[in-house]
Amino acid sequence: MPNAYIPRADVHAWSRAVAEDPTEQAALHRLLKSQRRLTRFVEENAEALGGQSGGVATFLMGTIARLFDRAGGRLRSATWEQVRSAEKRVQQAVAELLPLEGFAERARGVDWRAQPHILDEALMALFDAKVEEGEEDLDPVEGLKVYMLLWVAVEVLDLNWRPAKSFEGETTYAYVHIDPEEALADD
Repeated sequence: MPNAYIPRADVHAWSRAVAEDPTEQAALHRLLKSQRRLTRFVEENAEALGGQSGGVATFLMGTIARLFDRAGGRLRSATWEQVRSAEKRVQQAVAELLPLEGFAERARGVDWRAQPHILDEALMALFDAKVEEGEEDLDPVEGLKVYMLLWVAVEVLDLNWRPAKSFEGETTYAYVHIDPEEALADD
């Protein structure tokens, strides 16, 4: 049976905390080291991306691992078999998700995604959020590639995550829109 979903409000709040709190960086590095196979998969694939995209992919992968960590419980290390199996499954969905226009909406409609609220946060970060002044927008094609890597990561991490007994997740998914502009205004 799949894990209950980490609630959307928690995913969003924790994602922002990871991005804004410098003390979170130590936890990110620890988690990336503990998930070495999955990190290596993202790094290998990130090499084919543009320079900015590779760094974005690695940071977001660490952020995603931190979301599972913050939710509590136990997170085992991934195996190569799990990574390759998830990669194959996600790749099979690509044809249904293209073209790029309308991609995010179609991605949200895939009902077998593990932890869809985490993936919705990734879609928001990659396609909807405005970059800070002085930074460059991520090319949408590169964003699509990064999202696919992150989707594989979420599938594998969810498979290896055993929530704490006290974890109260959601058992059904409903898309919860968070306007990136309003989220920034809350700061």
